[in-house]
Amino acid sequence: MYKSLLHNVTLKATSRIIRRSVSSQAKGASGKRKQKAKEMESSHDRNRRWTPLGDQTEGGDPHKCSSFKVVSYNILAQDLLLEHLFLYVGIPHEFLSWQRRQQNLLRELLKLDPDILCLQEMQFDHLPVLVQRLSIGNGKKLAYVYKKKTGCRTDGCAIVYDSSKFKLLDHQAVELRDQAVALLNRDNVALFAKFRFRKQQEQQKEFVVATTHLLFNQKRSDVRCAQVERILEELHSFSTDTPIVLTGDFNSLPDSPPIEFLVGKNGGVDSTDCPEPLHFEIIDSGKGTASTYQNDWVIVDYILRSLGSRSRHKLLPLSVYSLPSINQCIGTGQIPNYRLGSDHYALGAVFTVV
Repeated sequence: MYKSLLHNVTLKATSRIIRRSVSSQAKGASGKRKQKAKEMESSHDRNRRWTPLGDQTEGGDPHKCSSFKVVSYNILAQDLLLEHLFLYVGIPHEFLSWQRRQQNLLRELLKLDPDILCLQEMQFDHLPVLVQRLSIGNGKKLAYVYKKKTGCRTDGCAIVYDSSKFKLLDHQAVELRDQAVALLNRDNVALFAKFRFRKQQEQQKEFVVATTHLLFNQKRSDVRCAQVERILEELHSFSTDTPIVLTGDFNSLPDSPPIEFLVGKNGGVDSTDCPEPLHFEIIDSGKGTASTYQNDWVIVDYILRSLGSRSRHKLLPLSVYSLPSINQCIGTGQIPNYRLGSDHYALGAVFTVV
């Protein structure tokens, strides 16, 4: 009997030791997984920094003035991904599913926490759920305007905004297809939105946010120039005396004719209807950086601000979300990946209206 009791006590004690050991190992494994996940996150995050820009004394304290954060992002429409799967050979299929990509996009956007979000390649049937989940995640009252590409394409451009901070005064969708203009024969679009701050003391300050996605075909810079010219014409009449933030995927290198057109090196829009042409300045996201891969790591995505005296107010850039360097992009490898949900990197900038 005593031997039996002693045997049972020994078994119970051994069982406790085993359970504690297993529990300890499980906690250790869990801790290692969390640490690895944290390292994966930090390895992505340390490539991107918010960098202050210029002399900010003119705008005063950014927390007390009319400041807002803009993020522009080509998020890669799922229908386009499936249509061009050959571009993503070598990327595990789990990283290409919309469920996984949406999860990664949401995580990144919630961390960036923009006041205004400009999206390109936004698939129309994915937009409502994406905005709803962003709103749940950041607690903001989000609203949006959207323009789908013409023709049979399912993606387009969206401008998502915090409706508790801004009042939407007007918006305009621009189709870059015009039968009367030979070069305007593609399904690309642009989208404009005019906002006013809701704060009582800032109600007189208005600004325009515009976004677009130009033709991809690398051999048709002439078409992209025509598309830029049409966007500038429409922006000129839409914005009147209001400063403009222009964002998008322009599928154009910094020294290409479409971008030179935007920044006024090719004369800009100048006619009897546009006595003072619109000129823009690129918000520099860093030297030797890239926003996507097109045979090489290149910049084709931009955030720009309007210049000139035609506006009652002007936009002062306070900070920019620096793009990763080309070497960092090479080190990261193909995207989308385990952490990044698109084949482009997001751009960001903080402005104040002065």
